[in-house]
Amino acid sequence: MKKQTKIKKFFKRIEGFFVRIKQRYIVHHLLKTGGQEIIAQYRQHTNKTCEPINTESPIWVCWWQGEKAMPDIAKACFNSIKIHACNHPVILITKENYTNYVELPDYIITKVNQGEITLTHFSDILRMALLSKYGGIWLDSTVLLPFKNLDSIINPTKEFWSCHHLPIYHNISRGGWTGFFLACGKNNLLPSFIYDFFLSYWKRHNKLIDYLLIDYTFAIARKYIPAIHQMIELVPITVMGPLGKCLNDEYSEEEWNDFCKNYDFHKLTYKIQLQKVTPEGKKTFYGHILEEFLGIPSL
Repeated sequence: MKKQTKIKKFFKRIEGFFVRIKQRYIVHHLLKTGGQEIIAQYRQHTNKTCEPINTESPIWVCWWQGEKAMPDIAKACFNSIKIHACNHPVILITKENYTNYVELPDYIITKVNQGEITLTHFSDILRMALLSKYGGIWLDSTVLLPFKNLDSIINPTKEFWSCHHLPIYHNISRGGWTGFFLACGKNNLLPSFIYDFFLSYWKRHNKLIDYLLIDYTFAIARKYIPAIHQMIELVPITVMGPLGKCLNDEYSEEEWNDFCKNYDFHKLTYKIQLQKVTPEGKKTFYGHILEEFLGIPSL
């Protein structure tokens, strides 16, 4: 067992070495192709004009095809968000209404229509455009708020919040943030920087250099913009809930109560085959979530 552990750690270090080389190459390329110009525009800026998140900032959720087209797991998460939204208006962004809120450059829309920018990465651009213009809270459609109200998770008097967590993988973020759950006040430098960075990138490129481009832009902002670096470092550590890894496991009331009370939120997924019952006919956690937030019986 000890030998297996040593071998695993060895290959983990090897993996980390090559991942860091790849990350340095990507950052170098991003800086060389427009990134340095964006940094120069923001480096001396402060966040003095940034407003606090406040208790009535909008919650932004996006499902391109509209609520009716959501898979059940996303509908359940969306309902959990509305239940625990406190006084925050919950706004679902769709293909039909996004132009009511932001105006994006024609070349971005063209590249989306041509398939050069996927809807996943278009949503990255969209969230930064919305947060840059209005501030508020971005929640991916598969974030479940099972128990706690949003204002008990996010301090609405602060100018920025994201899930600052202990890193497990070799992600460029190093646990400093998550793109799927973040909040900021109006006039915050961070979403404005990332939005400008995205526009600059897609003006020069027709392909995505890495799936996690949003994390690379966060990392660059954190490293090169002092005001953003300070803001990110002040966010306390949050432990992400593990429910997304056991959706098809047999439901246990004791474990469910633990998931609800000991974790602020859970990042779920619709990208795996989800079952309401186990092969033995027992209710799963997925089945319970549908019961709890959609009223759909599992048995």
